[in-house]
Amino acid sequence: MNKVALVTGASRGIGRAIAIALAEYDFSVACFARDKAKLDETVALIEAAGGKASAHTGDVSSDDDLQKLVDEVSALHGGIDVLVNNAGITEGAAAKNISPDRFREVLNVNLVAPWVLARAVQPVMKARGGGVIINVGSTYGSTGVANNSPYCSSKAGIEGLTRALAREWARDQIRVICVAPGFVKIDMVGDNFGGTEVEKLVVSRIPMKRFGEAEEIAQLIAFLSTSKAGFVTGETLVIDGGQRSLI
Repeated sequence: MNKVALVTGASRGIGRAIAIALAEYDFSVACFARDKAKLDETVALIEAAGGKASAHTGDVSSDDDLQKLVDEVSALHGGIDVLVNNAGITEGAAAKNISPDRFREVLNVNLVAPWVLARAVQPVMKARGGGVIINVGSTYGSTGVANNSPYCSSKAGIEGLTRALAREWARDQIRVICVAPGFVKIDMVGDNFGGTEVEKLVVSRIPMKRFGEAEEIAQLIAFLSTSKAGFVTGETLVIDGGQRSLI
């Protein structure tokens, strides 16, 4: 049976790397994001390497779009075996400068949407005898960082969601895992402080003295998506170059 993976936020950065890595593991990959042109680039990269992929556009904060996505991917590929909830946004500002609406927006994209999509895909996976749901978290969810209260809250929540769904759906042979990266070389990090003194300070606090690569996160997620990691569920796996070990 052909294995199918659905990846949100697959148009760039870690999401694109995850999609490519899953294709290398012989998954057919359904790539979801808002930017059609960037999604087409991801699909082209996968197909150029001999893999199979499809592009699907929509708004991750829309419940209707997410249900439509599951229906569309299931119809096109015959089902869904792996879901990677990777899409996310952030808001770096002092709490007093963040509106309640913006706080809710970050939680809606980073926490509510993964729950909605996991809930939609669960019966599809159950019908195929099981599956894997991987939520992309962050070390910010366990350490707490000033001026990032919406993002930290959402990523702490995704760890709790992972544990709860893992317990609930184990009987359906659905594994639920959270992967929590530290600082990774992606657009979000570069846009915030790439090439600055802040970057030097952050690197100095990482035992391995560098940022992670998107491909390193992707390869871990791809492995966890396979039967070789079949006894792993309900856990948050940190990949941060040892930074959290210093706390």
